Amino acid sequence: MKRNVHAWIELYGTKSGSWLSATRIDAGLGFADPLPPPADESLYMLGAAHRACLDAAVGLLRQGRATFDHPLQNAYVDVPPQGQVPANWLPVQRGRCPFCQDLEPNPTKEHIYPKWLIRELRRLGVRNGSSDPRQRKIEWPTTPVCQQCNNNWMSVLDNDAASILLPMFFTTRLVSEEEQVRLALWAAMKTVLFDSAGERVIPHGFGQSLEIFRQPHPGMYVWVAAYHDSNPLSLIVRPIYAPQEMNGESDQLNGWCATFSVLRVAFQVFIPFLEGDLAPLPDFHGSVVRLWPPSGEVLDWPPPYYFDSEHFQR
Repeated sequence: MKRNVHAWIELYGTKSGSWLSATRIDAGLGFADPLPPPADESLYMLGAAHRACLDAAVGLLRQGRATFDHPLQNAYVDVPPQGQVPANWLPVQRGRCPFCQDLEPNPTKEHIYPKWLIRELRRLGVRNGSSDPRQRKIEWPTTPVCQQCNNNWMSVLDNDAASILLPMFFTTRLVSEEEQVRLALWAAMKTVLFDSAGERVIPHGFGQSLEIFRQPHPGMYVWVAAYHDSNPLSLIVRPIYAPQEMNGESDQLNGWCATFSVLRVAFQVFIPFLEGDLAPLPDFHGSVVRLWPPSGEVLDWPPPYYFDSEHFQR
């Protein structure tokens, strides 16, 4: 089973299928048959399945048709207090992975910009502009991430993005809907990393949703545009506030937006903290294209106009 590419769940319960539970159904959530589990049967970690195969896996277990060719690990269930739900709207805590939320005693330092991008920039002679040759090496930002996420699905996604983005830097091409979704997921992952390396504002449910579903959260928006400038790594992080009310209360934080470039491609990721619809947005004569939610159309790259650092704020 390709856990590093596709979304997957873990199944727990009795061998007979009389009581089943699954984790990773959503950010901070799972499902279970009525609690508490039966006291007359042992509970086990039964295995893992792709999310699309969950109903089939449960059906096999219920019907007693599942076979186990190896010893199973025992599982134990702690029943939470009545009505307790995870606070997915709170930012991720320091010391926890911004994606799976595991408390990692020895987290890896994830380079926000992947190695293939660093190599490409060095090949093109990109430096930080310092007159002192000893200071010309660019310091690539890092943020703590657990080893499981960093070395598995995140690594796979970085490699997927390289195969799509490298041709986009220098040639015209058609970008399929599947490739657009992978780019949107990659941009959303980078946005969570930018936030994790800074003040940590984004509710942790968004990062955990990326790791669970392997696609951007349904509430996210992701756009792409062409970019060309001497500064290949522009970044603007902007909180979105509701208009200040007449009673003098402080502005309410409604969302978080990151606009960043990687050489000749720019992304914008908007994460709303409240439900609602976006007001009509300018498309800059068709030069800002939405990747997520998917449009179902093939992207003809590049768009007719590009942005530079002078117009990046717009």
